[in-house]
Amino acid sequence: MHHEMSLRPGSFGKIAEGSKRYELRLHDEKRRLISVGDTITFTCTADERTLQVRVVSLLPFASFAELYAALPLTECGYSEASAPNAHPRDMEAYYPPEKQEQYGVLAIGVECIRLPIERLSGEYSVRELSAADIPEMLRVARNNPLFYQYMRPDPTEENLAADLLALPPRRTLADKHFFGWFAGEKLVAMMDLIWRHPKPDMAFIGWFILDSAIQGKGLGRRLVGEVLTMLKSQGVNEVRLGRIEGNPQSEHFWHVCGFKENGLGYDTDDYHVVVMSKQL
Repeated sequence: MHHEMSLRPGSFGKIAEGSKRYELRLHDEKRRLISVGDTITFTCTADERTLQVRVVSLLPFASFAELYAALPLTECGYSEASAPNAHPRDMEAYYPPEKQEQYGVLAIGVECIRLPIERLSGEYSVRELSAADIPEMLRVARNNPLFYQYMRPDPTEENLAADLLALPPRRTLADKHFFGWFAGEKLVAMMDLIWRHPKPDMAFIGWFILDSAIQGKGLGRRLVGEVLTMLKSQGVNEVRLGRIEGNPQSEHFWHVCGFKENGLGYDTDDYHVVVMSKQL
């Protein structure tokens, strides 16, 4: 079963980043319909961003006093600094004491729903990239001078670190998959992918780079094909991307992968981006 709930910006951000693992609610009639394995779409009250999670546990308590005594408060929305001063009365700002007594309370254990990228390839190991991977990312980026001839500025550790966190409007890091294919410890390809963008049944490829040493053998097309197959299995009906106008290598590659210009595009300070799409 799927459920819809609203969340204030603070809680929304903490669930999206993974620091808040429990959403605290009254154990009322609506919450009694929730089962482990159900999904929830949270909508941020400030800007209508959405976030999809899976219910992994349901922990009912008679009161927030019992709940606060049983659960790690840093996983319930408090920071390390604020947790020592946390008090069950904090929840009275949201739920009057009489409602707490009437229904009891519930800790809903949640985890963000992510794409199964680790199952993408039998030939390579695939995982999300992090700041620790920036030296390898920089090596692969610098091995693609033609790409950066059109996409300025040149790659640096600083702008690659920024790329790891870059998001389009109204999306969260829970929607972003910046991942790499590895042969042992060596990075051979990387992709920046935004799930559920610009619509819930779509995905957007921010960029894809293959180590120049293994280009020209069909590997890039095969890796992209595996990603498209995985996205289709997750309910994605259309994939879009933006290529920089004038780059013949990029234009040819994405045409070979089955993408076509869809008439959309936009300008940056340095180049024009042509939007391409492919129906799955």
